[in-house]
Amino acid sequence: MKLFVDANTLVSGLVFAGNERLLLEIARYGACDLITNRHVHRELVDVLARPDLGLSEVEQRRLIALLDRSVSTVEDPAVEEMRASRNRLRDEEDLPVLVGFETSDCDYLVTGDRELRNSTSKARTTRQAVKALLGEFE
Repeated sequence: MKLFVDANTLVSGLVFAGNERLLLEIARYGACDLITNRHVHRELVDVLARPDLGLSEVEQRRLIALLDRSVSTVEDPAVEEMRASRNRLRDEEDLPVLVGFETSDCDYLVTGDRELRNSTSKARTTRQAVKALLGEFE
């Protein structure tokens, strides 16, 4: 199964215990492929540098290296593709995520963002994705 993952899912998996970390572990064992794009990767790097997370530069680099071993990063969608989808989301900053998923050939979009989940029938919460990977999804 190929899953396109948003920044909120990746940050949570790298920094906190829970379903997001379990998803990263499942991917590390080869049970699924996690895909994201450069837009999401840049967002993740910015979030990890926020002072409220309290991560040193060394910790940030270590987490990014871990991410780079677990998640494949593809190019961002073309500007024309994002322009064509401009009116689909209130937050246009999320267009690279939605269009990136739609052009990625992934099975599902995994995100904690409700608006993104409501924008496509193939979006799942991390919990739903983990259940699907473990064969419990109904």
